Amino acid sequence: MSKERIENLERLEIMEDKFGICIEGLYAEITQWEHAELPDLAIYGEVHASNGTGINENICIVATAFNKEGKVIGAGEAHIYQEDFFAIEPLTIFINYIIEKPSKIRIYPKKAQD
Repeated sequence: MSKERIENLERLEIMEDKFGICIEGLYAEITQWEHAELPDLAIYGEVHASNGTGINENICIVATAFNKEGKVIGAGEAHIYQEDFFAIEPLTIFINYIIEKPSKIRIYPKKAQD
């Protein structure tokens, strides 16, 4: 197994503000498993409430990976549920079988589809 850190993580803070959260402590790495053809991508961080301790609705945190040409090479998401959220929540998003090393990963919230 080998691991490689991905440096270019882009947050969309205007969208975080809309949902009353802040995504912090982001870290991403590619893991190439010994018997796997393609590596996996993992993104870690924390979601904090911007005001108070809660959020107003269920949200989804999306991570989209781009290659050097700006083409999407993978995407994943994690859900945060209003009734379970209290001020802070760990964030983990996996994108399996990434076809090449991403040059950028964009992370942003959107309304969860209930």
